[in-house]
Parts: sequence; C-alpha cells; structure tokens
Amino acid sequence: MLAVSSDLAYVEDAFTWARDRALAWVRTGDGNLPSYWAGYPSRPMFYSRDVCHQAAGAHLLGLDAENFAMFRHFARSATPARKWFPLWAFLFDGRIADLDYRDDEHFVREIPAVFDLTYRALEQYDWTGDRRWIDDPDLAAYYEHSVGEFVAAHDADGDGIPEAGGTADIFLGTATYNEREAPLLIAGDGLAAQYGALRKLGRHDEADRIQKLFLEDWWNGDHFARGVTKDGLDFSWGLESHTLVPLFGLSGTGERNERFLDYLERQMETHPPLNIESFSYWPELLFRHGRDESAWRWTKHLIDSRDDYPEISFTVVEHLVAGLLGLRPDAPNAALGITSQLPAEIGTLVADHVAVGAWDLRIAQEGKHTTEITVHSGPGPLTVTVGTETHSLAPGGTARVVQSKDRS
Repeated sequence: MLAVSSDLAYVEDAFTWARDRALAWVRTGDGNLPSYWAGYPSRPMFYSRDVCHQAAGAHLLGLDAENFAMFRHFARSATPARKWFPLWAFLFDGRIADLDYRDDEHFVREIPAVFDLTYRALEQYDWTGDRRWIDDPDLAAYYEHSVGEFVAAHDADGDGIPEAGGTADIFLGTATYNEREAPLLIAGDGLAAQYGALRKLGRHDEADRIQKLFLEDWWNGDHFARGVTKDGLDFSWGLESHTLVPLFGLSGTGERNERFLDYLERQMETHPPLNIESFSYWPELLFRHGRDESAWRWTKHLIDSRDDYPEISFTVVEHLVAGLLGLRPDAPNAALGITSQLPAEIGTLVADHVAVGAWDLRIAQEGKHTTEITVHSGPGPLTVTVGTETHSLAPGGTARVVQSKDRS
C-alpha cells in the first residue's frame, strides 16, 4: 500500500487522512461495478467530471480496476441517439442515475467532460501501461468518437469546435464545467480539454490549429477570454472556464502564459469559488507550471478543509505524491520523469510503493537537490530521468541523483 513520510508531520497526517478517506469511498462488490464514490456525499453515484479528476489519486491507491470499469461504462453510454455525449452519472451497480437523466434528449451534459474522459483515460495508460486503455473496443471507439463524430454533431459553424446551446439548462447541455456560466456557447475549459484530448491522441495538427486560434484571438492584453457568448468573446472571470486552460496546456508557455497565471492567482484570491471541488484543480495546474509555493499553499487549503466531498481526498493524495515529487509517468515506454516540486516548508518527502506500470517504487526527495529512487520490483529495467540525469534501474536497483544546488 502507498505510504508517505516526511520531516513535516503535517504532510504525514494529511496523507493518512486522505488515503483512508478515499479508500472508504470504494464501492466495489455486493452487486456493484468496480467503482468508488465520485460526486456529492449525499448522492451515491459516480459522475464523469469527478471520476476524471479522481482517477490519478485512485491509481496511486491501487484502484486501477475501478478506474477502468467506470471509464469504460461512461464510454459505452455515448451513443448516436445521445449525439455522442456520455451520460453524466451512474449508480454503483451501473444503472443510469435518474436524478441527471430524463431521456436521450434531456440529460445533464457538459462539453468538457467529453474530452476530459479521453484525456484522463489516456493518462491512466501513461500511469499503468495497461494496453486495455487503448485496445479495449469500447474505449478505443469512444476516443475516436469524442474528437470525431461528437465534434461534427455539435459544430454548427464548421470550425472544428463544438458549441453548446447557450442556455442555462444543464439538461440541454453546457459549454463549461462551471454551471453558473452556462450561457456560454464555447468555453475555455471545453476548448482546452479538446486540445488536451487531441494531443493525447497524437493528432497534433488539429490541436495546434485550436491552440493557434486561441492564442491569437482570445487574448485582451491581460488575460484570455473565458469563452464565447452570442455577443462574442467574454473576458469576465470564469473559474473552471479559465483555470482549466493552463491545466490542459492550451495557454502554452512563455510570458503571456505567465501573465495569465498571475491573473488567475489574483482572481482566485479575490473572487474564490463557492464550491470546494473547484479548488481541487488548482494545485495540479500550479505544479504543472512550476508555481510550487502557490501549489502547496492551495494543497494545504484542501487539506485543512477536511471536506467530505470525495474529490478532495483523492486529489490530495495526487497532490502530495505526484504533485510534490513532480512525477511524469510513461509506463508504456518503461520510463518515469521526476522533478522535485517541494516547497521551502518541506525538507524531505518519501513515497513508498508508488506504482508506475508494473514497477513498485520508492521515491525519496530532499529539498530540490537530492532524489533517490529504488525499484522494489518490476518486469525489467525502468528508465528514470531526474533533471538532466538518466538512469536505467533494474528491479532491486537504486539511484541517487544530487544536483549542485536547490532550484530557485
């Protein structure tokens, strides 16, 4: 079982709470699908948005069977009659959740989820190397439908970007995960998730075209638009329609992206979301863009909340391990990248029994200067890259990488 130790007792206590709480949400067996709770604690269901965001933490906790079963269940629900939208929620036994479904033309659906399912499923392939994630007929068909038939069915102007109806009725579909911003026709999070899915599928030309359009047309000199309404680009604060843009990489890198991240950080301070689950994305995207101190500050916000929304415990596990250690798994190619993202407050962090593919690892980090990796077991050598240094580690092998000084 995954274990975490640190010179900061707060980290150990937080991990124990998050691990135990997340595992308590597992609902596998007793007539249920392999599954875990993913949605409001008052709703015994699993939701597509929540499963997408809980999946990395679930993998680290050994819940690969649950991830696979739930993703495949959503994939099977995307039918021509539903215009290739997956359903929004299921009960643990696999039945459709009536709360979010009336009929095949009236059910809760949000454009980002279509692409998020593809992106996060293929991310699980990166973590596990399990070829079922790409070879399973239902999942493979879903990936292609998500960027093919789905887009064609919802792209009224033929620009390759699907639109929502611009109503506030979630049973008719929204452009964004932020249901308070439902009138958007196109939202930043939907466009970013589409970009991310295309990149994961290796369709780089299509992804690059979307990014070029976004970078050139959606910038106002200070920040990117949150989306498009019937009146044109809307630059007001949009929460997920803004924050998920850099998470999926749509805003690129460089000065403009840094200015956009500055804007997001200011807005999250002055106009924070009302729902705790919106905060759960925040450390992931900050870690991804090298803002380690800010990422840690918001990770602590999630930890200190001790909120019972399942997404919080699952994502705290992810932030404390994959986030702080800067893990970049590539299990299909027997490789792992590591870049310490420890904040100044944490001197040492050790994660033991980290699963990357069939490899069982111990990863120990001292500040941002020393990394030690031990391969407890595995099917063969694992290529581990820390900074500019690469090691091929056979089962039983250990490498210790010392950098000249802490990164600033």
